[in-house]
Amino acid sequence: MKVKNKYVNRSRISEKRFREIIKYFSLDLNAVQIKELTGLSRQTI
Repeated sequence: MKVKNKYVNRSRISEKRFREIIKYFSLDLNAVQIKELTGLSRQTI
């Protein structure tokens, strides 16, 4: 079985999306701003 996300086990988001979220947090954006940019729910962030 291929791992979908090498950073987090049992993750429901892709590795690409996970890296995108980390990039936005490193730019000092808050969860609400990241939610709007990625289209994910705030609870997921």
